[in-house]
Amino acid sequence: MRKYLKWIILIFITVVILCWLFVYFVASGINEAATYTEKDFFNYHSLTDNDIQKAPRISNDYYFESHPGDGYAPSNTIIFRGASDVEPLRNYLIKLGYTRQKDRSGKAELWTKPNQMNSDLFYLYVDAANGEVELTKELNH
Repeated sequence: MRKYLKWIILIFITVVILCWLFVYFVASGINEAATYTEKDFFNYHSLTDNDIQKAPRISNDYYFESHPGDGYAPSNTIIFRGASDVEPLRNYLIKLGYTRQKDRSGKAELWTKPNQMNSDLFYLYVDAANGEVELTKELNH
């Protein structure tokens, strides 16, 4: 009888932990935009796109944003403060096979993969006056 009681208690504890995790993820707004740093282990590794994780760090002051894309394409962004040289990011995008498109809006550079329909897009926004640079990957797949 004791042996069965141990198993019942173990199963009960496991179910409680799984239910708590489920409620935590639902209540924490997993489908909402999130702002976080690399030190936030869970968000960094679960929400950040691989290409954004590998982007060159052009400043020591940076953070991430993740947008789940409720009604639009999901996206990941790395935002640098105090940055002055964006060439490492441009070279990184070229290395990934992206090509800069002609400037239409004047606000951000649009980078796409040539000859690929529905490829992911990158936007590179540079605010030289404030030293802020944003690299956003819009996930279109």
